[in-house]
Amino acid sequence: MKKIFLNQYSRLRSGWKILILFISFFVGTFFSSSIFTIFYTMYNLTTKGVMPNFTNQNSVFTFFINIIQCLCMIFFVVLYWKVFDKKSIKEIGLTNLRNSYKDLLLGLLLGCISLVIVFLILFSTKNVKLINPINSPNLNFSLLSGLILFILVGINEEMFARGYCYTVLKQTNVRWLPMVLSSVIFALMHSLNSGISPLSYLNLFLFGVLAVYMRIKSNNIWLSIGYHITWNYFEGNIFGFLVSGQATSALYNLNTPINNLINGGNFGPEGGLVVTLVLILQFIFMWRFYKVSEKRKITFFS
Repeated sequence: MKKIFLNQYSRLRSGWKILILFISFFVGTFFSSSIFTIFYTMYNLTTKGVMPNFTNQNSVFTFFINIIQCLCMIFFVVLYWKVFDKKSIKEIGLTNLRNSYKDLLLGLLLGCISLVIVFLILFSTKNVKLINPINSPNLNFSLLSGLILFILVGINEEMFARGYCYTVLKQTNVRWLPMVLSSVIFALMHSLNSGISPLSYLNLFLFGVLAVYMRIKSNNIWLSIGYHITWNYFEGNIFGFLVSGQATSALYNLNTPINNLINGGNFGPEGGLVVTLVLILQFIFMWRFYKVSEKRKITFFS
Protein backbone atom coordinates (compact mmCIF):
# COMPACT_ATOMS: atom_id res chain seq x y z
CA MET A 1 0.00 0.00 0.00
CA LYS A 2 2.85 2.37 0.86
CA LYS A 3 4.29 2.07 -2.66
CA ILE A 4 1.07 3.45 -4.11
CA PHE A 5 1.72 6.81 -2.46
CA LEU A 6 5.51 6.89 -2.01
CA ASN A 7 8.34 6.29 -4.47
CA GLN A 8 11.61 4.47 -3.83
CA TYR A 9 13.01 7.56 -2.10
CA SER A 10 10.02 7.67 0.31
CA ARG A 11 8.73 10.83 -1.37
CA LEU A 12 5.12 11.38 -2.38
CA ARG A 13 4.67 10.25 -5.96
CA SER A 14 4.40 12.99 -8.58
CA GLY A 15 0.90 11.97 -9.67
CA TRP A 16 -0.45 12.45 -6.14
CA LYS A 17 1.29 15.82 -5.85
CA ILE A 18 -0.40 17.05 -9.03
CA LEU A 19 -3.78 15.67 -7.96
CA ILE A 20 -3.57 17.28 -4.51
CA LEU A 21 -2.62 20.64 -6.04
CA PHE A 22 -5.50 20.39 -8.53
CA ILE A 23 -8.00 19.56 -5.79
CA SER A 24 -6.68 22.44 -3.67
CA PHE A 25 -7.06 24.74 -6.66
CA PHE A 26 -10.70 23.73 -7.21
CA VAL A 27 -11.58 24.06 -3.54
CA GLY A 28 -9.78 27.40 -3.24
CA THR A 29 -11.39 28.72 -6.42
CA PHE A 30 -14.85 27.59 -5.30
CA PHE A 31 -14.67 29.35 -1.94
CA SER A 32 -12.99 32.48 -3.32
CA SER A 33 -15.50 32.75 -6.15
CA SER A 34 -18.42 32.12 -3.78
CA ILE A 35 -17.30 34.91 -1.45
CA PHE A 36 -16.85 37.30 -4.38
CA THR A 37 -20.27 36.33 -5.78
CA ILE A 38 -21.98 37.08 -2.46
CA PHE A 39 -20.37 40.52 -2.16
CA TYR A 40 -20.98 41.31 -5.84
CA THR A 41 -24.65 40.36 -5.50
CA MET A 42 -25.05 42.46 -2.36
CA TYR A 43 -23.40 45.43 -4.09
CA ASN A 44 -25.75 45.20 -7.08
CA LEU A 45 -28.83 44.84 -4.89
CA THR A 46 -27.94 47.83 -2.73
CA THR A 47 -26.78 50.15 -5.54
CA LYS A 48 -28.97 49.08 -8.48
CA GLY A 49 -31.75 47.14 -6.84
CA VAL A 50 -31.38 44.20 -9.28
CA MET A 51 -29.70 40.82 -9.35
CA PRO A 52 -26.51 40.78 -11.47
CA ASN A 53 -26.43 38.89 -14.77
CA PHE A 54 -24.22 35.86 -14.13
CA THR A 55 -24.60 34.44 -17.65
CA ASN A 56 -22.96 37.28 -19.59
CA GLN A 57 -19.53 36.00 -20.59
CA ASN A 58 -18.22 39.55 -21.14
CA SER A 59 -19.48 41.01 -17.88
CA VAL A 60 -17.44 42.54 -15.06
CA PHE A 61 -18.48 39.61 -12.88
CA THR A 62 -17.11 37.01 -15.31
CA PHE A 63 -13.89 38.98 -15.71
CA PHE A 64 -13.20 38.99 -11.96
CA ILE A 65 -14.20 35.32 -11.58
CA ASN A 66 -11.61 34.45 -14.23
CA ILE A 67 -9.02 36.62 -12.48
CA ILE A 68 -9.74 34.83 -9.18
CA GLN A 69 -9.30 31.45 -10.88
CA CYS A 70 -5.93 32.46 -12.33
CA LEU A 71 -4.66 33.89 -9.05
CA CYS A 72 -5.73 30.76 -7.17
CA MET A 73 -3.71 28.54 -9.50
CA ILE A 74 -0.65 30.77 -9.23
CA PHE A 75 -0.99 30.84 -5.43
CA PHE A 76 -1.22 27.06 -5.05
CA VAL A 77 1.65 26.36 -7.46
CA VAL A 78 3.92 28.69 -5.46
CA LEU A 79 2.60 27.34 -2.14
CA TYR A 80 3.13 23.67 -2.95
CA TRP A 81 6.50 24.21 -4.59
CA LYS A 82 8.10 26.57 -2.08
CA VAL A 83 6.40 25.45 1.15
CA PHE A 84 5.89 21.72 0.66
CA ASP A 85 8.62 20.83 -1.86
CA LYS A 86 10.85 23.47 -0.25
CA LYS A 87 12.56 24.39 -3.53
CA SER A 88 13.31 27.61 -5.35
CA ILE A 89 10.70 28.89 -7.79
CA LYS A 90 13.49 29.04 -10.37
CA GLU A 91 13.45 25.25 -10.53
CA ILE A 92 10.02 25.24 -12.17
CA GLY A 93 11.35 27.58 -14.85
CA LEU A 94 10.34 30.94 -13.38
CA THR A 95 13.82 32.38 -13.65
CA ASN A 96 14.88 35.97 -13.02
CA LEU A 97 13.18 38.05 -15.70
CA ARG A 98 16.21 40.33 -15.99
CA ASN A 99 18.07 37.39 -17.48
CA SER A 100 15.14 35.93 -19.44
CA TYR A 101 13.23 38.96 -20.77
CA LYS A 102 14.41 38.25 -24.32
CA ASP A 103 12.69 34.88 -24.18
CA LEU A 104 9.48 36.53 -22.98
CA LEU A 105 9.63 39.09 -25.78
CA LEU A 106 10.37 36.40 -28.37
CA GLY A 107 7.44 34.33 -27.09
CA LEU A 108 5.12 37.34 -27.34
CA LEU A 109 6.28 37.93 -30.92
CA LEU A 110 5.94 34.28 -31.97
CA GLY A 111 2.43 34.00 -30.52
CA CYS A 112 1.37 37.09 -32.44
CA ILE A 113 2.91 35.84 -35.70
CA SER A 114 1.33 32.39 -35.27
CA LEU A 115 -2.18 33.81 -34.99
CA VAL A 116 -1.63 36.23 -37.88
CA ILE A 117 -0.73 33.21 -40.01
CA VAL A 118 -3.82 31.33 -38.79
CA PHE A 119 -6.04 34.31 -39.60
CA LEU A 120 -4.52 34.92 -43.05
CA ILE A 121 -4.92 31.27 -44.07
CA LEU A 122 -8.52 31.03 -42.86
CA PHE A 123 -9.44 34.44 -44.32
CA SER A 124 -7.80 33.84 -47.70
CA THR A 125 -9.47 30.42 -48.04
CA LYS A 126 -12.84 31.96 -47.06
CA ASN A 127 -13.19 29.73 -44.01
CA VAL A 128 -13.87 32.91 -42.03
CA LYS A 129 -15.22 36.30 -43.08
CA LEU A 130 -14.79 39.74 -41.53
CA ILE A 131 -18.03 41.39 -40.44
CA ASN A 132 -16.55 44.82 -39.78
CA PRO A 133 -13.99 46.18 -42.29
CA ILE A 134 -10.26 46.33 -41.53
CA ASN A 135 -10.48 50.13 -41.35
CA SER A 136 -13.35 49.98 -38.85
CA PRO A 137 -12.09 48.17 -35.74
CA ASN A 138 -14.15 47.83 -32.56
CA LEU A 139 -12.16 49.88 -30.08
CA ASN A 140 -13.47 49.15 -26.59
CA PHE A 141 -12.44 48.46 -22.99
CA SER A 142 -12.35 44.70 -23.61
CA LEU A 143 -9.03 45.14 -25.43
CA LEU A 144 -7.47 46.14 -22.11
CA SER A 145 -9.42 43.78 -19.85
CA GLY A 146 -8.76 40.92 -22.27
CA LEU A 147 -5.04 41.66 -22.22
CA ILE A 148 -4.98 41.63 -18.41
CA LEU A 149 -6.92 38.37 -18.31
CA PHE A 150 -4.84 36.58 -20.94
CA ILE A 151 -1.60 37.68 -19.28
CA LEU A 152 -2.78 35.94 -16.11
CA VAL A 153 -4.10 32.94 -18.06
CA GLY A 154 -0.74 32.53 -19.79
CA ILE A 155 1.16 32.79 -16.51
CA ASN A 156 -1.07 30.48 -14.47
CA GLU A 157 -1.43 27.73 -17.09
CA GLU A 158 2.29 27.72 -17.88
CA MET A 159 3.25 27.74 -14.20
CA PHE A 160 0.99 24.73 -13.62
CA ALA A 161 1.51 22.64 -16.77
CA ARG A 162 5.05 23.47 -17.90
CA GLY A 163 6.26 24.60 -14.49
CA TYR A 164 4.87 22.42 -11.72
CA CYS A 165 3.60 19.34 -13.60
CA TYR A 166 6.62 19.01 -15.88
CA THR A 167 9.13 19.48 -13.04
CA VAL A 168 7.34 17.14 -10.62
CA LEU A 169 7.00 14.44 -13.29
CA LYS A 170 10.77 14.52 -13.84
CA GLN A 171 10.98 12.73 -10.48
CA THR A 172 9.78 9.58 -12.28
CA ASN A 173 13.14 9.41 -14.09
CA VAL A 174 11.29 8.35 -17.25
CA ARG A 175 12.68 10.64 -19.94
CA TRP A 176 9.60 11.00 -22.17
CA LEU A 177 6.95 11.02 -19.43
CA PRO A 178 7.18 14.67 -18.20
CA MET A 179 6.67 16.11 -21.69
CA VAL A 180 3.89 13.70 -22.71
CA LEU A 181 1.93 13.54 -19.47
CA SER A 182 2.09 17.27 -18.70
CA SER A 183 0.77 17.90 -22.24
CA VAL A 184 -2.03 15.36 -21.74
CA ILE A 185 -2.98 17.08 -18.48
CA PHE A 186 -3.00 20.45 -20.25
CA ALA A 187 -5.29 19.12 -22.99
CA LEU A 188 -7.66 17.48 -20.49
CA MET A 189 -7.94 20.77 -18.57
CA HIS A 190 -10.05 22.04 -21.49
CA SER A 191 -12.48 19.10 -21.49
CA LEU A 192 -15.43 21.18 -20.28
CA ASN A 193 -14.94 23.84 -22.96
CA SER A 194 -17.67 24.22 -25.55
CA GLY A 195 -17.11 22.51 -28.91
CA ILE A 196 -14.24 20.25 -27.81
CA SER A 197 -13.39 17.55 -30.36
CA PRO A 198 -10.73 14.87 -30.98
CA LEU A 199 -8.77 17.30 -33.18
CA SER A 200 -9.07 19.96 -30.46
CA TYR A 201 -7.48 17.55 -27.98
CA LEU A 202 -4.71 16.79 -30.48
CA ASN A 203 -3.93 20.48 -31.03
CA LEU A 204 -4.01 21.22 -27.31
CA PHE A 205 -1.64 18.30 -26.78
CA LEU A 206 0.66 19.59 -29.53
CA PHE A 207 0.55 23.08 -28.01
CA GLY A 208 1.56 21.53 -24.68
CA VAL A 209 4.44 19.59 -26.25
CA LEU A 210 5.60 22.75 -28.06
CA ALA A 211 5.50 24.71 -24.80
CA VAL A 212 7.57 22.02 -23.05
CA TYR A 213 10.02 22.07 -25.97
CA MET A 214 10.28 25.84 -25.52
CA ARG A 215 11.03 25.32 -21.86
CA ILE A 216 13.72 22.73 -22.59
CA LYS A 217 15.38 24.90 -25.24
CA SER A 218 15.28 28.12 -23.19
CA ASN A 219 15.70 26.63 -19.68
CA ASN A 220 12.76 28.71 -18.44
CA ILE A 221 9.00 29.09 -18.93
CA TRP A 222 9.05 32.76 -19.95
CA LEU A 223 9.22 31.86 -23.64
CA SER A 224 6.10 29.68 -23.42
CA ILE A 225 4.35 32.24 -21.18
CA GLY A 226 4.87 34.94 -23.82
CA TYR A 227 3.73 32.61 -26.59
CA HIS A 228 0.63 31.60 -24.64
CA ILE A 229 -0.34 35.21 -23.85
CA THR A 230 -0.31 36.59 -27.39
CA TRP A 231 -1.68 33.36 -28.86
CA ASN A 232 -4.84 33.74 -26.76
CA TYR A 233 -5.01 37.54 -27.01
CA PHE A 234 -4.68 37.75 -30.78
CA GLU A 235 -6.95 34.76 -31.24
CA GLY A 236 -9.73 36.21 -29.09
CA ASN A 237 -9.47 39.97 -28.58
CA ILE A 238 -7.84 40.93 -31.87
CA PHE A 239 -9.17 38.56 -34.54
CA GLY A 240 -12.41 37.57 -32.82
CA PHE A 241 -11.96 33.80 -32.94
CA LEU A 242 -13.35 31.55 -30.26
CA VAL A 243 -10.58 30.81 -27.74
CA SER A 244 -10.90 27.11 -26.94
CA GLY A 245 -14.66 27.43 -27.37
CA GLN A 246 -14.93 30.70 -25.39
CA ALA A 247 -16.23 33.90 -27.00
CA THR A 248 -14.61 37.29 -26.33
CA SER A 249 -15.20 40.90 -27.35
CA ALA A 250 -12.78 41.63 -30.16
CA LEU A 251 -11.23 44.29 -32.35
CA TYR A 252 -12.75 42.49 -35.34
CA ASN A 253 -15.87 40.34 -35.60
CA LEU A 254 -15.75 37.19 -37.67
CA ASN A 255 -18.35 35.03 -39.33
CA THR A 256 -17.72 31.34 -39.91
CA PRO A 257 -19.71 30.38 -43.05
CA ILE A 258 -19.47 26.67 -42.29
CA ASN A 259 -17.99 24.65 -39.42
CA ASN A 260 -15.33 22.25 -40.65
CA LEU A 261 -11.99 20.65 -39.82
CA ILE A 262 -10.17 23.63 -41.32
CA ASN A 263 -11.56 26.43 -39.13
CA GLY A 264 -12.26 24.29 -36.04
CA GLY A 265 -15.99 24.92 -35.85
CA ASN A 266 -17.46 25.71 -32.44
CA PHE A 267 -14.13 25.30 -30.65
CA GLY A 268 -12.38 27.93 -32.71
CA PRO A 269 -9.22 27.52 -34.80
CA GLU A 270 -7.58 25.38 -32.10
CA GLY A 271 -9.99 22.67 -33.23
CA GLY A 272 -8.87 22.93 -36.86
CA LEU A 273 -6.10 21.70 -39.14
CA VAL A 274 -4.71 25.19 -39.76
CA VAL A 275 -3.57 25.38 -36.13
CA THR A 276 -2.08 21.88 -36.47
CA LEU A 277 -0.02 23.18 -39.41
CA VAL A 278 1.07 26.35 -37.56
CA LEU A 279 2.15 24.37 -34.48
CA ILE A 280 4.25 22.08 -36.68
CA LEU A 281 5.87 25.12 -38.31
CA GLN A 282 6.59 26.51 -34.85
CA PHE A 283 8.30 23.25 -33.88
CA ILE A 284 10.50 23.57 -36.97
CA PHE A 285 11.39 27.15 -36.10
CA MET A 286 12.31 26.26 -32.53
CA TRP A 287 14.38 23.28 -33.66
CA ARG A 288 16.18 24.99 -36.52
CA PHE A 289 16.57 28.65 -35.64
CA TYR A 290 16.27 29.20 -31.88
CA LYS A 291 19.65 29.29 -30.16
CA VAL A 292 20.65 30.50 -26.71
CA SER A 293 24.23 31.35 -25.75
CA GLU A 294 25.67 30.86 -22.30
CA LYS A 295 24.95 34.54 -21.63
CA ARG A 296 21.27 34.08 -22.59
CA LYS A 297 21.60 35.95 -25.88
CA ILE A 298 19.06 34.87 -28.48
CA THR A 299 20.47 34.37 -31.95
CA PHE A 300 18.68 33.47 -35.17
CA PHE A 301 19.58 31.81 -38.47
CA SER A 302 22.89 30.47 -37.19
